[in-house]
Amino acid sequence: MAAEDTAVLATRALGIALDVMKRDGEPDAEVKIDVRRRAAANVRFARNEPTTSGESDEVTVSAWVALGQRNASTWVNQTDDKSIAELAGRALAMAKLSPADPEKMPLLGPQTYAPVPSAFDDGLAAMGPKERAAIAARAVARGDQAKVRIAGFFEREIEEAVTQNSEGLIARHRETAAQYTVTARTLDGAGSGWGGREAFRAGDLEDEVLASTAIDKAIRSAGAKALPPGKYTVVLEPQAVFEMMAFLVGQMNQRLADEGRSFFAGKVGQKLFADFVSLRSDPADPLTPGAPFDSEGLALASLPWIIDGRVNKLAVSRWWAKKKGLEPTGRHSVFHLSGGTAESVDALVRGTKRGLLVTRFWYNRMLEPQTVTITGLTRDGVFAIEDGKVTGPVANFRYNESPVTVLKNVDAMTRATTRAVAYGGAWHVPALRTHEFTMASPSAAV
Repeated sequence: MAAEDTAVLATRALGIALDVMKRDGEPDAEVKIDVRRRAAANVRFARNEPTTSGESDEVTVSAWVALGQRNASTWVNQTDDKSIAELAGRALAMAKLSPADPEKMPLLGPQTYAPVPSAFDDGLAAMGPKERAAIAARAVARGDQAKVRIAGFFEREIEEAVTQNSEGLIARHRETAAQYTVTARTLDGAGSGWGGREAFRAGDLEDEVLASTAIDKAIRSAGAKALPPGKYTVVLEPQAVFEMMAFLVGQMNQRLADEGRSFFAGKVGQKLFADFVSLRSDPADPLTPGAPFDSEGLALASLPWIIDGRVNKLAVSRWWAKKKGLEPTGRHSVFHLSGGTAESVDALVRGTKRGLLVTRFWYNRMLEPQTVTITGLTRDGVFAIEDGKVTGPVANFRYNESPVTVLKNVDAMTRATTRAVAYGGAWHVPALRTHEFTMASPSAAV
């Protein structure tokens, strides 16, 4: 029997839930149904051999019920009528027991959603075990040839989301996504390299390029020499850029600013960053196509957060917008940092007198929200730059730095941007060169 279409399921579930509300004496209850389908398939390899492979395909139905300011939600992965009716009954019972939520907003009515490019790739959706195994086989073959240990993980996803509510809102989106990360280590454990990317099209993955990159970095990073902590000019590859920028957008929130809990308090309209820096969320951007609505069903428009180095907008929830007389922005999950003109990472290196080339960061944590200072470790390849050339590997550092400072001191970014491994949402970022980056202490990690 073919799986039920998610939109049909959402309509059926909403009808059942509304009948439950009437049956249980709450015909005026607000009801929102969310149907999510996630079909994932993966392959993992380690120590130059395949280790695991798996597939899953799950549909969940969640019900949100509100009685005035009291509300609750719950979910189930059983989609028969009885299970959905029980789901709605549980959500209603929980709402009756819940305390009043002063920030609860009424459900949205029908929205007009702008057309967006398709984020669904038939080739990626159809990728089967044979194609996944081939990715692992190609990486292992390259690792064997280069005499390094290689490990990696590839996963492709099909995601469908449908939202319907008792006010007549209907929203639907589907997309594909693939994520591939690969790590190589020299046999003596002295060198480590990494390559990774996300894509929504099978043709954009370039798995062989990523495996070759990881191997090359592993070999070149062996025998790293320690340099003293201090302030450095750094060329950050795209993954390192993303890992800092994710903290930046987390603080670009109007409520946090108005309550004095964010670096951006009073800074909307100010020029804080280099002239060419721009940051935008746009579900219609062909590089980052996404759902034209957020989790509440609110329509999402193209929104520039930073324009030519100036803070243009902070995120505003519906409740805060009502309180402050503003327009809500919706919750965006796609971001594009752009504005550079450099042709490549190599061009950034050639323009650097003395500095460091950084592959990526890891174990990143917020250190001081008021300055958006974060801390973490470099990993999988740090290299010294002298007179425009990479001269040799450098031992890892712990860094303490703010993405605000990174974008203030940046003097060049690549024109092309790359979709980083983001673990939620979609980020396209360039490589960049910035100055006075704080490497706080040495790290013994490889």
